[in-house]
This record gives sequence, structure tokens and C-alpha cells, in this order.
Amino acid sequence: MINKTLAQEIYDNALECGFDNCGIIPLSDLDGYKQRLDERKKKVPQSEQFYNAMDGFTKIQEQYPWAKAIIICTTWIGKYRYPESLQGKYAKAFFLSPESAPDSKANQDKIRFETWMTENNICWEGGKKYGALRNFPLRHAAVKAGLGIFRKNNFFYTEKGSYVELEGYIIDKECVLKQTTNIRACSESCTLCQKACKTHALCAPYTMNPMACISFWTTYGQGQIPPHLEENQFSDWICGCDDCQDACPNNMRHDWTSGEAFPGLDDIIELAQPENILKASDDSLCKHIIPKTVEHISPENINTLRVCAKRVLKQSGSK
Repeated sequence: MINKTLAQEIYDNALECGFDNCGIIPLSDLDGYKQRLDERKKKVPQSEQFYNAMDGFTKIQEQYPWAKAIIICTTWIGKYRYPESLQGKYAKAFFLSPESAPDSKANQDKIRFETWMTENNICWEGGKKYGALRNFPLRHAAVKAGLGIFRKNNFFYTEKGSYVELEGYIIDKECVLKQTTNIRACSESCTLCQKACKTHALCAPYTMNPMACISFWTTYGQGQIPPHLEENQFSDWICGCDDCQDACPNNMRHDWTSGEAFPGLDDIIELAQPENILKASDDSLCKHIIPKTVEHISPENINTLRVCAKRVLKQSGSK
């Protein structure tokens, strides 16, 4: 039996803990994800190995027999300003994520929400303890919950745009609380995101080749340049890439010079510059920069930062 009272309590507490919005869907709403995954593999055959790693998202009930519903919460990170010297080098979704500042109020609020669920006898999995390795498709769940839509660049968008952090939880309660949105779909004629993608990873609307994505190669790909791409296509990106999002007219923010200061970000600006990445010790990078990548670069792969920094300096003519 669906518990409407509990669903409302979850929503109220999510907002009280700092989330911008919250939706709850039955586990069955993820049944269509396998078809979506198969479609992606068919459209871009070279991506099959990449998407095979997500097959576990189609077997959630097997992994968590007790699971009944999914909670998905949103946080807009566009409220923060982003230092100009980091733009075009580090993806904003990484460096502005509450998880990249463990002691921040925003991050502590997330922990407070998880504590509230535990104290109210809600069995849950997911959230912060999974870091970048989520146990279900967050963007797909967020769309199913009515929190936003997909756009041509494959990112999830709310009314404010794509610079949104998603947090999700599998729970053992039968709850449903879906939101509604009146966001207009992308214009059929708009190709701005595809034109902005220098590696042509956005090979068609709503289609992405992850094996051509700058964000993949500067993180999990350990900074390598695959044979089908060239160094100059990577521009100055050291970790991640924002090109398709920054080119999108549906993003609320394009000027990041104003807004709230993100906790501790100004303190690492100098260290994060490519010439200083090469000079810094492993200890310094592990303490100050690696956490900002939100587990997209592990301490064991710290050399990824140096490989990417060397490429940037080489392209700029610096030694």
C-alpha cells in the first residue's frame, strides 16, 4: 500500500535539509532503462563496452530484493560563483559539488537527511556513501520523477538548467510523489551543443559517444588521447568538460563571476593551475585537488592530473 503521508514527510525533510526539489518513484519506473541502454549501444556500437558497465542498473530488484521505491533529490549548483581561472579547465559540476567540500553545510545537510531516514526506520541504499559509483541511473530516475527533462546534449535539466547535482536513494517503503514540469523541449533546429563539442561526442541529438567525450578521457581515461582524437580537440580541459552545457541557451547561468563563494574553492585556485599541478607533491594533490574531482579521479590515478596538465601547457607553448 502506497504511503502518501510518508512520501510527504520525505519530501518536506529533503527540502528542510537543503535540497531544491524531491521526487519519489516506484522501482518499476526504472523498467524502461534497459531499453534506453540497448538503444544507446545500437546507435553507437563502439560505446557498447562502456554501457555494459551500467547493466547492473537494470537488475536493481535482484541486488536489493527489499527495494520498493526510489527517492531522487536535486541541488542547483548555479548559485555559486566559479573562478574564471578554473573555467575551461575543471568541470563546474565536480568542483562545485557539495561532496567536494565534506565540511560544508550543504554536505552536512545531506548527511542529516540520511540520518533522518535511518531514524525513521527507512531502510535505504545510495546517497553519499556511493560517491561517483551510483547504484541506479540518477538522470533517468529524475526525469521519471517529473523533476526535469533530457536535452539534446544528454544532460538532465530543471527550469534553471543542467548545473544540477542529483542524489538518489533506494528505499524499502512503497511511496510515490511525482512532480510536474512545464519545461519546453529543445528547439528542433538547435545544434549549438553539437557544434560546441570539439570531439564530436555528441554525434546526434540525444545521442552521445562516451568514447569520444573529453570528460571521460580526462578522468576515467587517465588523461590519454585515443587514436581517433587529437590533442587540440581537448582545449585546456584538465578534469571534465563543460563545453556543450555552456553553449546551451537553456542554461540559466553563463556568467559565473557572481554568486555565493563555494567553501574552500578560492584556496586552491593557484594550486589548480596546470604549471602548479606539475610542481605539486602527491600529498598536496591528494589533499586539495583529488577530492574536488568527486571520485572521478582516484588517489591511485593521481598522475591523470599531471598528464592533462602537461597537455595543456604543451598546447600553450609553455615548458
